[in-house]
Amino acid sequence: VLCQDKKTTSVIIIGLSHRETRFMNTDSLFSILQKIKPDVILDEMQSPSRQYTKEKELRKLPITAGIRTKLGIGKKPSPEKLVLYKYKKFYPVIIIRPFDIYVEDRRKYFLRYEAWEKNFYSILNNPKHSNTFSPFQKKLFYEYLRLNNYMYDLTQKSYLDMNQSHVSDSLRQMLAITDPFFTSVLDSLEIAAPLKPYYEKNKFFWGERNEKMTSNILEYVEQYPGTRIVVLTGLLHKHCLIDLLNQSPKKDLYKILEFYDPQLEKR
Repeated sequence: VLCQDKKTTSVIIIGLSHRETRFMNTDSLFSILQKIKPDVILDEMQSPSRQYTKEKELRKLPITAGIRTKLGIGKKPSPEKLVLYKYKKFYPVIIIRPFDIYVEDRRKYFLRYEAWEKNFYSILNNPKHSNTFSPFQKKLFYEYLRLNNYMYDLTQKSYLDMNQSHVSDSLRQMLAITDPFFTSVLDSLEIAAPLKPYYEKNKFFWGERNEKMTSNILEYVEQYPGTRIVVLTGLLHKHCLIDLLNQSPKKDLYKILEFYDPQLEKR
């Protein structure tokens, strides 16, 4: 039964790495959800898709995915995907919905981004090119490397470590230097120039995507007032969503809490 009343809706955003580790897996995420006791879980996925119908209903877990998971072979779904099915098994009344922007060929889009990223980082990591950086570029490069390594180390820790407020602050710092640094490299290195059009297009899409995600979250807030809504999303999105939600004219309808916030125990 939904806990709908005149109380403010609680929005709990959990930043994820999309990869299973010793401390971040289906079981540990399930344990967090059990403590939160959400009414609604929002998943970083689109509708329609292999996971969701056009009515935004979660499809059954494909048999092959279940077999791969049990046998530990091949590429299995990420922890945040598997936890949806596990949680629904124990709590059948849970409402699970997708909240990401729609991409015509989602898999192709992400494969293309990974290819671009691989090409760009191969340039950054090549001393032949990085040794030509100006003092300004070197300063940004070293700061970017520091923050990037810090983020990587976080992915080897726990959901609790990853979702501390100082992590979002570090991501904001990283975002602030990433665009001027990347743009400078794309403009100054001839070998990187062909990569700039895609970077500009993807930068615009990143902003558009976060805005759409926020818009979708707000729709669910209005649809399920007075409930606890858990948002499962990649860590890089978390601070963007928090900032956009805090800027929304509808911010009086909800409060943003962390999953470890003592206020959640008062239910």
